[in-house]
Amino acid sequence: MNINCKTFDLDYPYNDRLKDVSFQPVFIMGLQRSGTSILYKILATTQLFNPITAYHIIKYPELLYNHINNGELKVKNDLLEFLKSNSQTDRSIDKLKITPDFPEEYGFLLGQKTKYSNLNDKNLHVFIDLCKKIQFISGNNKPLLLKNPWDFSNFLYIKQVFPNAKFIFIHRNPLKTLNSQINAMRTLLRDKSAYMAMLSPWYNKLFYHKLHLYYYKFLYSHNLPIRSIQTLRRMTKTTNQFLENINNLEETDYISITYENLCKQPETIITNILKFLEMPLPEYVNYQEYIKPRKTEELNEIRKIKKTTLKKLHSYISYCGYSEEEIINLN
Repeated sequence: MNINCKTFDLDYPYNDRLKDVSFQPVFIMGLQRSGTSILYKILATTQLFNPITAYHIIKYPELLYNHINNGELKVKNDLLEFLKSNSQTDRSIDKLKITPDFPEEYGFLLGQKTKYSNLNDKNLHVFIDLCKKIQFISGNNKPLLLKNPWDFSNFLYIKQVFPNAKFIFIHRNPLKTLNSQINAMRTLLRDKSAYMAMLSPWYNKLFYHKLHLYYYKFLYSHNLPIRSIQTLRRMTKTTNQFLENINNLEETDYISITYENLCKQPETIITNILKFLEMPLPEYVNYQEYIKPRKTEELNEIRKIKKTTLKKLHSYISYCGYSEEEIINLN
């Protein structure tokens, strides 16, 4: 499978079938590496939602064609064989098992089609088209489950264009989030991920331009504090935007949880989310088996900016209900 070749828009002849398709969007909102993926995966296992999957992102131009011509299974099997042939059974960054049906971020598609990974007027049509395609091929009226960390603080715009949208905010110890963000990028830069290369053209091209690759490796190296400081600056800006705007949402439009509580009481948290969405509770699901938190190996550069992090993110930390002791302890 040549992941670099351009795919023709095989769906074009069938686009008229999307004209009257509608969807109910439910957005999982959180910073990168804050637990959005595990929450997404757990909610998807309830089978109460239509999630966006890796298959939907990678094969976006042919979703309708494959569905109408009964080609979905073969295409998914080909994708799975490609991943296996590249020894890609998990995401590397968090060991979550990947298949073509792995719930994935719509931001990857936005990034492919435009230079923006967050929703805006320039890429809204791409997002709507993707949602309609997924709703059509799913053949049901289940809510569409979505996530994209780039839109964490973008909820007012999303609510404006989708008045019926519901939001599930997930928060995590910001020091652990910072630590995980830096670690994840180092992992992706160390060895090329065939899976990530299919999702992100930018990442794929990076490994064909050695100077750019070396530059990013240097930027994320243990020897420099630049990236950790820049990441903290970006997190501060994003969380401040969240705090400034969250009170503009109606309480009936969102629910907030923490990653830590999800790990401790997954059944209670998932039950609360489904009740908030006024959805039926599924038959017993052992949510705990999906929770496999790993011990955090604190990076030296994160250790050095602990006090700065506590100061800059004080309001956000307070909003989430964390104590200083909880934030500082990364074990």
